[in-house]
Amino acid sequence: MDNKRSITIFLGIIATACLLAALKLAGSVMLPIFFSILLAFTLSPVVDALTRVKVPRGISITLAILIIFGIAYLVGLFLISSINSFIDEAPKYYKRFEEIARQISGALNTNFAMELPENPLAEIDLTSTFLTSINAISQNFMSFISALVIVVLSTIFLLLESPYLQVTIAKAFPRKTGKRIIIIMRHTIRQIGRYLSVKFLVSAITGVLVWFFLQIIGMDFALIWGVMAFILNFIPNIGSVIVMVVTILMGFIQFFPRPFPIVAVFVSMIGVQAVVGNFFDPRLQGRRLNLSPIIIIFSLFLWGWIWGPVGMFIAVPITAVIKIICHNIPQLKPISMLMENGRKVMKGRRFF
Repeated sequence: MDNKRSITIFLGIIATACLLAALKLAGSVMLPIFFSILLAFTLSPVVDALTRVKVPRGISITLAILIIFGIAYLVGLFLISSINSFIDEAPKYYKRFEEIARQISGALNTNFAMELPENPLAEIDLTSTFLTSINAISQNFMSFISALVIVVLSTIFLLLESPYLQVTIAKAFPRKTGKRIIIIMRHTIRQIGRYLSVKFLVSAITGVLVWFFLQIIGMDFALIWGVMAFILNFIPNIGSVIVMVVTILMGFIQFFPRPFPIVAVFVSMIGVQAVVGNFFDPRLQGRRLNLSPIIIIFSLFLWGWIWGPVGMFIAVPITAVIKIICHNIPQLKPISMLMENGRKVMKGRRFF
C-alpha cells in the first residue's frame, strides 16, 4: 500500500512538472485564456446583477465588457504618452544622477580619505539599460494588446455559456461528482471575483494617495507614479516595494540636496503603503483567500518564471483557484491546508 502511494505521489510530481513546462512553452496561447477566465470571474457578479434587474444577458455582458476595456484603453493611451514623455526627460534625470554621484563621491573622498572615482557611473551604461527595459515593457504591452481580441471573445463566450454550464456538468458527470464540481466552480467564482474587485479598489486608493501626496510635494510626473502604484499593487508585496524604491529614488534625484522634499517623499511613500497594507486591504479584503505569505511569494516567483511579469499579476488568483480545488477534493485537502495562512490556522487551536 505504501509502495503504491509512493508511486502515485511520484507520478503526481512528474505530471505537475510536465504541466508547468507545457504552460511555459504554450504561454502565448494560455495567457489569453487565463486572462479570459479571470475576467469572466470578475465580471460574472456584475452581469448577474444586471440580469436580475431584467437587463438582457447579452446587453449586460456588452456593457460590462465595454466599461472594463474602455477603462483599460484609456489607461493604455495614458501610459504610452506618459512613457514617451518620461523617455524624453530621461537624459536630464541621468545627468542629474551623475552630478549627484560625483558630489557624493567627492564628499566621501574628502571627508573619509576614500579613493572612489570622480564619476562612479562612468563605467555603467544606465541609459542603454533603461531604454532596453522600456523597450521590453513596450513590446510586452503591445503583445498583450494584440491578444486583446482573443481575451474579449473568450470572455464573452464564457459569460454567455456560464448559465448553462451547470446543466452541462450535471449531464456529463455522475450526480455526486457533478455536484462537487459545481460547488468548486461557485466557490471559485465568488472568491476570485471578490478578490479581484476589492484588489482593484485597494489599488485605486493606493494610486490616488500616491498621486495626491507627490503632487503636493511638487514631484515631477506625479500622475505617472500614481498609475504605476495602481498597476503594481496587483503584485502583492513585491509591487509595493518596487513603487517605493523607484519613487524615493526619483525624489532623491529631483530634490537633492534639499532635505525636506526628499524626506517628504520617503515618509509619504512609506505611509501610504503602511496605511493601505495594514488598514484598507485587510478590512476590505478580510483575508478571504487565506493564503500563506510564503505561498504567495513562491507563487509570484513561479508564475513570474513561467509567464514573466504578466504571470506575477495573475499569480495570486491562480494559486487561490488551486487551493479551492484542493480543498474540495478529499485526497488533496492536506495540500490546501498547507497553503493556508498559519496565523488563521493557529487561531483557536491547541496542538500540545
